[in-house]
Amino acid sequence: MDVRQLWRSPPVKPQYGQSLPQLLAPRIDSLPRILARILAALAVVVVAVLVALILRLRDPVYTHSGPPASFSTTYSRAMTREPVRSPVLLDLRENSSVGLAASFEITTLQLPRYSGEISGLLPVLAVNMIRHLQASDPTFVLWSQGRTRINFVPGYTFAFQRKIDGRPYWGRYVLITPQISGDREGLLLSMLTDPALLSAATPPITPDSVGSVGVLFEPLERLRFS
Repeated sequence: MDVRQLWRSPPVKPQYGQSLPQLLAPRIDSLPRILARILAALAVVVVAVLVALILRLRDPVYTHSGPPASFSTTYSRAMTREPVRSPVLLDLRENSSVGLAASFEITTLQLPRYSGEISGLLPVLAVNMIRHLQASDPTFVLWSQGRTRINFVPGYTFAFQRKIDGRPYWGRYVLITPQISGDREGLLLSMLTDPALLSAATPPITPDSVGSVGVLFEPLERLRFS
């Protein structure tokens, strides 16, 4: 490819007139060769810096190639990705001066044998989780439960409030599988947030708001199976 020829005669429709390279070409040709090379090098540097800035400003992307499923999501740079061990796949944290501000965790969800669609099994699993949490944590208070959808994929969710080290937190669990039947493994999404972080959101703000506002919105709503 003749770059110099492309610079002088870029593919621009005649009705748009001369392009910027065509207007500048006579002036560039009149410059000393060394100065032209310096300008070309500077242009390359500027483009490289712009590309680096764009990539730096983009939110990080987490991709997992199953099992239990292949999926991806993005998350705010306010959150840090913590080291994990199986069955945890992803652990995101945001800390404040007083401790944990918000967390988002994805864990492998093991499913027993079942017949029919997963919509009949997930509520049963959720009820067992709720009973376990109520028995193991006296500060746990169930707020709501019901069916949900994450990017059109059906699942089941429940919201709650509890205390950790004496501090109040709101939380939410989401049980979800890639397919509506046949899967023996899925994903368990667990979220916690300091209610004070949601104070700027449009009221009313309740534990049901976890994952719909604040830093937890992005990793939940951007999660996609592939």
